[in-house]
Amino acid sequence: MLKKPLYLAIDGGGSGCRVRLCDGEGEILGQGQAGPANTLLGLPEIFNEITKATRQALAQANLPGGIDALIGQLHAGAGLAGLSLTRERRKLAAFAHPFATFHAEADAYTACLGAHDGADGGIVITGTGSCGLAMVAGQVHTVSGWGFALSDQGSGAALGRAALRQALSEHDGILPASPLGARIMDHFQHQAEAIFLWAEAATPGDYAGFAPWVFDGAGGGDAGAITLLRQTAADIAQLIEALAAKGAPGIALAGGLSEPIRPWLPERVAPLLVAARHDPLHGALILAKSEAQYGARSEAQSEGGA
Repeated sequence: MLKKPLYLAIDGGGSGCRVRLCDGEGEILGQGQAGPANTLLGLPEIFNEITKATRQALAQANLPGGIDALIGQLHAGAGLAGLSLTRERRKLAAFAHPFATFHAEADAYTACLGAHDGADGGIVITGTGSCGLAMVAGQVHTVSGWGFALSDQGSGAALGRAALRQALSEHDGILPASPLGARIMDHFQHQAEAIFLWAEAATPGDYAGFAPWVFDGAGGGDAGAITLLRQTAADIAQLIEALAAKGAPGIALAGGLSEPIRPWLPERVAPLLVAARHDPLHGALILAKSEAQYGARSEAQSEGGA
């Protein structure tokens, strides 16, 4: 049995999950990463990935005792994509997790918590998916984040899908040819039907895999790619402005698309942006500690009333 509590921070997104193992002082003892951890993929699947990453972190920490036993002693906090849905929260509440304590919120919540170290502020996540969240005077406000089919504007998945649509339009002669479109069609052996068949089983992460191609094209002066990036930047700007309208005193950007898209953002949103103080894993660590402390208080109260 561990003499001092250990905390596990989990950042679960649509393309992968990261974990960070820390002691009570916040010192990082180990880290790990594994596959996607969006709750829409199924809880058994995402906890399998979380466990893989946790094993990596524990192996790095080289703590005494077996890894399986140690997992059951960890106090975990998680930010998980998909958890903004009430249905997913209910499923998670009934799921048997492997940790000593476990507190999960939507990934935007932990990202915001980390970015502002628990203070008021907002966050726009632009990774495989996209969403915005603000904490203002004890209230939580969200924008977008309703999934790839209906929302996720300004995301890597949406950008990749737009690039594929544009490539098909070029292939059909609707739009003029571009280097980006030619690269995409070459990837699919110049068969439009191959893109259709691929899309039948493609995940948001699969679509997001084409986002770097758009940046490559824009860097080379491809007008079609530049148009796609400008639209993506405009979509992200809308999320930023929506959070500002809800009272967020400063908005940070997070996610894999946040840095490469920054030069494309409209100048009008620059005064609304602030640098994140910490990463989403720091927010998950705050959750882990608060849940452990809450559990300790509840146990003490129960013993006192016995």
